[in-house]
Amino acid sequence: MHVREVTLGAFLLWCNFDNAGAFLPVARTSSTKVSGFSTCTRPWNKQQCEESLLGRHHLAADDSLDGPDTATVDRKDSFNQIRQRQGQQGRGQQGRGRQGRGQQGRGQQGRGQQRRNNNNNTWVNKSGGTPQQLAQAKAINKELINAESAQEVLSIFSSKGGARGVAGGGVFNSVNYSTLMHRLARFANFVDYSQQRNNRNNNQGGRGGGGRGRGGGGTNVAQEKEEKRKLILSDPRTAILMASLAEALVAPKSNKLLKFNSRELANLGWALAKLKLSPPSKIFPIVRPNELIIEDIPGDWTNSGPDIVSSSLEDMHKDLALTATKVRAQVLEVAKQRSTMQTAAERSTVKNLWIPTMSQLAGKLLDVIATQVLDNLDDFNTQELANLLYAFANAGRADHILFQRLSDQLVKTFEEKAQDKNIDDRRRAKPQEFSNSVWAFASAGLRCQGQVDLIKTVADAMDRNDGAFVREFKPQELSNTAWGTATLLSKRTIDKASTKDDVENDAAVRVYRWVANELKERVDQFKPQEVSNSIWAFATIGFGAAQTSIQFNTNNEYICLPSDQAEEDRMLVTNTLDIVAKSAMERLPRFRPQELNNLAWGFCRLGHHNALMDELFDGIGKELMRRHHYFKPQDIGTSLWSMATVEYFNEDVYRAAASELTLRKSQSFKPQELSNTVWAIATAGMQPRFANAFDTTILAKSKRSTLSQVTSDPISECFAAATTELMRRPNQFKPQEIKDVLWSLSKAGVRHPGVFKSVAEYLVGSDADANQGKVGRGMDGFSPQGLGNLAWSYAKQAQLAADVNNSKIGSTGRLAVYETICLDVGENLSHRLFAGIAEAAISDDTGLSRYKPQDLSNTCWAFATLGLLHRKFFDTVADEVLTRLNPSNKFNSNFKAQEIANLVWSFATLNHQCKGMLHSFTPYVVKMCSKGKGKGVSVEKAIARFFKRQEVANIAWSCAVLEEYPKELLPLLYTSLFGSATSTSEDLKRIYGDGGIQKATVMTMFYVQMALDMEAPELGLELPETFPQGWKDDNNSITDMIASVDSTDTSMLQLTTSRLQQTISGVLGKVGFEHVLEHIISTDELQDDYGISLSTENLEFLSLDIANLESKIGIEVDGPGHFVNILDGSNDVTGSDGGVINTVRGKRGWQFMANSQQHVNGPTALKHRLMEHLGWSVGHIPYYEWREQQDVEEYCREMV
Repeated sequence: MHVREVTLGAFLLWCNFDNAGAFLPVARTSSTKVSGFSTCTRPWNKQQCEESLLGRHHLAADDSLDGPDTATVDRKDSFNQIRQRQGQQGRGQQGRGRQGRGQQGRGQQGRGQQRRNNNNNTWVNKSGGTPQQLAQAKAINKELINAESAQEVLSIFSSKGGARGVAGGGVFNSVNYSTLMHRLARFANFVDYSQQRNNRNNNQGGRGGGGRGRGGGGTNVAQEKEEKRKLILSDPRTAILMASLAEALVAPKSNKLLKFNSRELANLGWALAKLKLSPPSKIFPIVRPNELIIEDIPGDWTNSGPDIVSSSLEDMHKDLALTATKVRAQVLEVAKQRSTMQTAAERSTVKNLWIPTMSQLAGKLLDVIATQVLDNLDDFNTQELANLLYAFANAGRADHILFQRLSDQLVKTFEEKAQDKNIDDRRRAKPQEFSNSVWAFASAGLRCQGQVDLIKTVADAMDRNDGAFVREFKPQELSNTAWGTATLLSKRTIDKASTKDDVENDAAVRVYRWVANELKERVDQFKPQEVSNSIWAFATIGFGAAQTSIQFNTNNEYICLPSDQAEEDRMLVTNTLDIVAKSAMERLPRFRPQELNNLAWGFCRLGHHNALMDELFDGIGKELMRRHHYFKPQDIGTSLWSMATVEYFNEDVYRAAASELTLRKSQSFKPQELSNTVWAIATAGMQPRFANAFDTTILAKSKRSTLSQVTSDPISECFAAATTELMRRPNQFKPQEIKDVLWSLSKAGVRHPGVFKSVAEYLVGSDADANQGKVGRGMDGFSPQGLGNLAWSYAKQAQLAADVNNSKIGSTGRLAVYETICLDVGENLSHRLFAGIAEAAISDDTGLSRYKPQDLSNTCWAFATLGLLHRKFFDTVADEVLTRLNPSNKFNSNFKAQEIANLVWSFATLNHQCKGMLHSFTPYVVKMCSKGKGKGVSVEKAIARFFKRQEVANIAWSCAVLEEYPKELLPLLYTSLFGSATSTSEDLKRIYGDGGIQKATVMTMFYVQMALDMEAPELGLELPETFPQGWKDDNNSITDMIASVDSTDTSMLQLTTSRLQQTISGVLGKVGFEHVLEHIISTDELQDDYGISLSTENLEFLSLDIANLESKIGIEVDGPGHFVNILDGSNDVTGSDGGVINTVRGKRGWQFMANSQQHVNGPTALKHRLMEHLGWSVGHIPYYEWREQQDVEEYCREMV
């Protein structure tokens, strides 16, 4: 029967389906569309339309309007000659590992298998055909094997009558179909590597000494393969062949010619995968017979694979046959349409309609092949099973049912072969079968018990006979096994805590020991990709990682493979890395960018830092600098991340890499690539030349850098590109990527109000959204470190404003910081953002137990710097710290000096009691400051090993604010600052390596000493007689000290009189209250009137805004800088004014919201307490109360 005359009903009857009219195909809701194929450009008449189905012509694949009539490949040598000359195993797909961290290993598949298809045993099994049929099929197979191009293969198919009838019209048998598909796939992936080398030699030059290919190579291999694949798949004869194959697969069982055996099914699966035509399961669901779906699959694995559609086997066959018929009909329809058109332009409008349907057909073919494989598992040998695993993984149509059954059979067969002592070498398990199987599981992204058993089997095989089998592994097979094992372990989720991990971990460790030893012994035999993949694998699962590496950083969720010989493994990996470093340095120009990236990332994560690693990173950096145009975004981001992490800071390298992240290219960068790049630049201390370009809040446009200036500096443009993308597509950024971009800006000193406001609105919703009850993304997914860094970034942005020249901000000190965050982000929005951070931290099921001391310190510091208090959060922090410091708690606190100082300073600044935290810290501080004391180390030196002097001063000030004076802590702090009785200021300068007491510390210690004299005189602590003149930093004068503002603003003498203060003074005068403005109290006055000795010099450091000297009544006019904003209160707004920008005399300010949920901050509270100790009665007029008064005179009368 001619194919044109085959009706659906007749075709179904041929397939022995009972009722064609009642046929309903299996329901599938998704499909994929294959694009990139051109249309025919030649006129087609009716005869040519018919001949196209017979295979005598094909549709051209050229995209031009005048494409070629033929599609033959011009080669100097035949395919077979080239193949014989190369004499190498086939190579599978290579791709990228996850997160820029790994380069997918190349799965191997044996070519020899197909050559054996024409041996006598293969043909004897086809006894169902006549001798003439078998002879004809055998002759066809010989022609196919000797074909030198894909077009020749398709011509053989059509010329022998393959397109004339259903299922090849009885001409082709299962061996022929296997050979046809296998040869097409081979030609689609064939590359003449000798020609590649010639191209590279001819194209040398240009940047990086390379040609046009990636990494300085010649013609792009991947592009060449893709063009060949498109050419094959756009040929209508391929579509007819696929339809014919589908018909053959569902042929009646009585047809022995079309009974596919294990080898043929394995070859078909491999070929379909290599042609990359079948849609992945995410687009086109997998179908499995009902009886397989209901099989008992362990419950803890069922969520690890793709969704599966169930169907009857009969319906699967009907669906496949119907789709094959549809492909044939669409090929004919296209030919008919083009036959009516006269011009190339007209014909080019008709697309190859069969391509999407043929893609679906390929997916259905693999589903049916999988079913036939599972029905006949005992017939498959280890090579065929390994090839099937590879094929379904490569095609993206793997599921846990298929892979579990295949791996069970594979492991069983492996073990049987291992126990058979009489087995000959040809039948023994091959290393390639092990490595391909592990590679397939990893590439498929599946986890099931089969993969655990498989890795154990691999490890057992390697261990036998003292590793004799390992030495049969080629480097590629070793690296693929390592890559696959690491990838599988890195994907553990639901089964993470299962006991089965013990078996898997043990097996993985054994595998890695062998791989490391072989890499060490045979390093020069490993190609660059094999070297980098192996190192990537070690690092991914932390095999042999140094204890000091970031692998063990609790802020990272990195895998650390447990080992029963951890120290021996570390030594093995150390030695291996040294050998790899030496070998790699000699051939770094041969490493492609991705391989350099993986090598750097692996060495960084493993953390074995030595001189050889420094040399290696220097070499990698120079290669990056030389070839940066060939580095892809992933390679740029991860390479720089690795370099910054190991503290390799070569500015030329960073600038060269940063030049690839431009505003023009930024859309091609993934969020992780953007965040990694700017994080590395900031960590390395690279300064943008035009950091002021983005500060739209406090700089006039005329004072900001222009776009052309920004694009002239790679570092500046790099930040511009990353922030532009974060504002454009924030929903694509993960929490870590968001916080890394913001942290990088603040770390590098780049103010960018636009991106900070944009992110805040994304996270918690804009003010307008909030008024309508809408919420933003929220804080889900932010780690403890992420929340801490997020808060720190916002606070640091506001603090950076103090360093901006030509600023439009009129305020100074603490008020300027809070005012800046309001101008940058908005007062209400910033409050909601920080409330969200606090609530996310304390709502975690584990509380703050996962927070490292640095996370607690950073978060609290940020709140305090901005004057924001979330009482429940700070209470929870205090409880957590007290729990960790409890002597009965085995938790290792490990607080650093800066973390202690920042924590207690935060509580003091916010004037929030810390529940005895200072007393709890005292034993820990005393212990840390006593290490080494008495062994030739003075007390001062022992303390200086732990504390910096500014940290000590901040803790002392915090004690004064919080009225906690631990009797063991304060003397230690004074010794740290001023030494023992015999110490001089010069001694302390040498010990601390500084220039002396900083200006902030001088004013701080005046307040502290006053508090000690009045509230803890029993401690008997005094300032040195020569303080501060003999202790100050030589770069600071006393005048500078008094007039300056420190970073934490714990002490300061402000002698400016605000307009509000003058207004209130005028009203007080009207009501008869005699007073002076800015009454100053000097150190001499304290000495003479109160007996408090602070300095031999007369220094002014205390003042009252308004004072009646006779009655010793003081009035403090408290502006916004004196208050803390409470975030977890009722937030009762007492007035309608506030929350808007206010500009006065060219300076921008913020008219703050009048909020009753405020209380005075620590500096204000301490000053009030000290003034009362001096006998003053001090009243306070808050700015928000004054703003709301209708009768200000009456208000002032009540006040005095």
